[in-house]
Amino acid sequence: MKIYKALTLCLFAVLATLALGHTNEDTPIKCAHNLFKEDPQLLEVQEEFLSDEGRHLATATYPNMRINADFTRLTQGTTEFKNYVKNDLVPPVIDYFEAALKIKQPLTSALKLTSKSICSLSTPTALLSGVTTDFFVIVSSTEDTENWVASAGACFLSTTTKRPLVARMLFNMVYTKAPGNDVLLHEKNMYLTMHEMIHALGFAGSSFANFINPSTGKALTGHIKSVFVNGATRTVLNVAPLTEKLRKHFGCNTIPGAFMEDDGGAGTEGSHFERRYFMYETMTSGVIHGRRISEFSLAVLEGSGWYEPNYAYAEPFYFGQGTGCDFINKACSAKGFSFDEFCAGSDRGCTAAGRGGGVCTVDTRSDDCSYYFPVLDYDCENPEASASARIPSMESFGRGVGSRCFSGNLTTSTKTSTQTTFCFKFNCVGTGTATTLEVLFGTTKLVCKKEGPLKASGYNGNLNCPDPLTYCNTVGKKYCPRNCMGRGTCVNNTCKCNTGFTGIDCALNK
Repeated sequence: MKIYKALTLCLFAVLATLALGHTNEDTPIKCAHNLFKEDPQLLEVQEEFLSDEGRHLATATYPNMRINADFTRLTQGTTEFKNYVKNDLVPPVIDYFEAALKIKQPLTSALKLTSKSICSLSTPTALLSGVTTDFFVIVSSTEDTENWVASAGACFLSTTTKRPLVARMLFNMVYTKAPGNDVLLHEKNMYLTMHEMIHALGFAGSSFANFINPSTGKALTGHIKSVFVNGATRTVLNVAPLTEKLRKHFGCNTIPGAFMEDDGGAGTEGSHFERRYFMYETMTSGVIHGRRISEFSLAVLEGSGWYEPNYAYAEPFYFGQGTGCDFINKACSAKGFSFDEFCAGSDRGCTAAGRGGGVCTVDTRSDDCSYYFPVLDYDCENPEASASARIPSMESFGRGVGSRCFSGNLTTSTKTSTQTTFCFKFNCVGTGTATTLEVLFGTTKLVCKKEGPLKASGYNGNLNCPDPLTYCNTVGKKYCPRNCMGRGTCVNNTCKCNTGFTGIDCALNK
């Protein structure tokens, strides 16, 4: 199998459209093919097996992963873009993975190549000389009008463990741009780059067969399955601790593992989480606002037998939480199938992550299940979204202001209005069943004591109150994005950045 078919990501051209100005919807974009011509080669390296001979060491005894990048093949694109990738985009992603992952078979000598070419490129000088690292990524760029955004693929694997050692990451300059001062675009670029890095580390259909038992070093067997569900045969990845985490999350003890995407063609199907079950998760196909890197992506990396993740670096993920086996086993069109994660019609509502509003949309990669597709003009973290607000004087927009999406049909008009979304600040008060949700409505507070409609003095229509206890423990729960990217400390759900870094996630250079 060609590297591209295993690892290339089919994305949407969001990065290009957002660089030119905020838009309401992402634009579909096709996958490229055969970007990297050769299969990954095997390389003899010296690895230390820290859990061999029956020893099983605790997480803290594994060393943190060492990752190095080369930017000398970043030749296409503007100077602004190349500087951005080299100084502002890839470094925080490397910092994240170096902090989030420990390596179970660290290299005990320099990673060195003798081959003069690698992944259709000339070998970087650093690799010819030798680099003290566990993983090396060659960052490159091209200009291609064939409607793809980025790809990543392994170039060399360890002969012994089959772990990826060297990879290439490729940005298409036609559809990727430097964000300037657009912090939301920078965040989206980071999720794109993290997605590609996870592919390169082993989250790919062709890599799954190489997963090992870290205690024995032997290849896993039987962990890639075909399961018939919702009228179709699906590929399922069943590794520890991924399956256990999925069963706990969904509240269904019969989940056979993680369902993989079955649409999108080569490079997408089999190498991404199925969007219908993992909406907004980083390792689904496509780029949308409000994505999160959940414990499930990290659990796939742990299931490889090569890494030990620190799950403090996973972001909260609530899509489908506690919904039970019907959520997994029934089709959205099935009689009696009704879950808040999905929608019907063409209404505007809050996305599952609660970051902003979206339009009820259906697509083939969600198995024809309709969901609220996020719209940047309704994103509570977008300061320009106030221009699309129904009651802008009462709402709050902007990065880090602390507002979340609420739905309803509140209006100053005397006529009944359709449902829309609002961005309000809020406070969770009390504990347990006594929890109430205070929604800040200008200088007043709308107090949600239970789920249901709530009036606001001087306004027609209602605010749709969520259940306070559920909301305050899911969508409304505060956290440090990506655990501060390994560039700071999370204190009371706020990132305290190390010297030289800034932003709500410490992802920006000062």
